[in-house]
Amino acid sequence: MSSYVIKLIAIITMFCDHSGDAILGHYSILNIIGRIAFPLFCFQIVIGYKHTRNVKKYLLRLFLFGLISQIPFSLFTYSYIGRFDLLNVYFTLALGLLAIYVLDTLPKKYKIIAVVFDIILMAIAELAQTDYGWFGVCLIICIYLFYNDKHAKSDSNNVASGTSANSIPEAVCKTSENAITYFYNNILFAIVFLALLIIKFSNYFASSSYNYGLVQIIGTFFPIIFMLLYNGKKGPSMKYVFYAFYPVHLLILVAIHYMI
Repeated sequence: MSSYVIKLIAIITMFCDHSGDAILGHYSILNIIGRIAFPLFCFQIVIGYKHTRNVKKYLLRLFLFGLISQIPFSLFTYSYIGRFDLLNVYFTLALGLLAIYVLDTLPKKYKIIAVVFDIILMAIAELAQTDYGWFGVCLIICIYLFYNDKHAKSDSNNVASGTSANSIPEAVCKTSENAITYFYNNILFAIVFLALLIIKFSNYFASSSYNYGLVQIIGTFFPIIFMLLYNGKKGPSMKYVFYAFYPVHLLILVAIHYMI
């Protein structure tokens, strides 16, 4: 499954989620389907970070589209919950990108500074009321730290490439070790992801909405399947189409909401 297909799944399920809010009201079946979207956007931030040639331009692009999307997002949130003061998801994704950039670039002896900085970023996301808040930034960090991309780390090409007969057993052994590492790292990733979801949706279990909280957890955990099916390929390049879809579809849904 290419990055393009994963992005396509993300925007379709996001559209379902927002359509549910605009047309049917919150807590509809469309909102449950929409739980798939956000983890996939977080996943794409991590994949994008690993492949981008210029992190600063990537970060600036997210903030720029955050600014472009803010008026459509505010109109949308006001139309169904009566609030103008929330910040859209691009700001959450930008803060998450900044968090993993700091973790990746600071020397090991300064890692504690990186951890404190990332906690501050999560607090900023929550206090600024970005979409998904601290959870969004934390999820991007967790995907970066625990998700193991077999296509980025596998040495299987060593076996297929022109290795000598004497070096093939060593290459096969290395490939086997990578496969084991890939399996256990992603088991750990699944456990951490699930724990994070339980914390995020714990408020449902403290109220009478236990069943809906369980559905939220399952729906948001489900995208891990698409992450594990990622084949390391980019697919067709429609970067700015995907970026522009967010504010455009919000404006369309606001118009539909007021027409009905």
